[in-house]
Amino acid sequence: MGTKPLVGGKSPEDAKNWLDRIENYFQVFQCTEEKKMETLGFLVEGRARKWWRSTSAPFVADRGVVTWAEFLTAFEKLYFLPALRQAKASEFLSLRHGTMIIYEYQHKFFEILPYCSHNAASSEAKYDLFLQGLNPEIHQLVAVGSDMT
Repeated sequence: MGTKPLVGGKSPEDAKNWLDRIENYFQVFQCTEEKKMETLGFLVEGRARKWWRSTSAPFVADRGVVTWAEFLTAFEKLYFLPALRQAKASEFLSLRHGTMIIYEYQHKFFEILPYCSHNAASSEAKYDLFLQGLNPEIHQLVAVGSDMT
């Protein structure tokens, strides 16, 4: 599969990267919801497996099944605590191009974006937020060149 199992106790950034790799795999192989959950059993080990067994137990007892959406919700609660999400949201909303080169600004923007997806639900919203953070002279050049002004 090309990805290491989640063991647990990793940083939020490691957890986000792990989840990105897993979701990319699921997309490439067009996994069904059922296949995602079958595969998940091979993708968590150690503390992560214990956590998932205890977290999923009520769903299994109640309905006999757990969905990928339920896993994502539980995963986000575990790795992306409200204080972290709030800090990342503040960082995202105050992110400015400033003295960074465009590549650095772009990298930082997309690094923080997953924590703040509610701020940029559509491609247009992401584009607008990205433009807002650019230095005025660059913003003007990009906006004029894009025909989206």
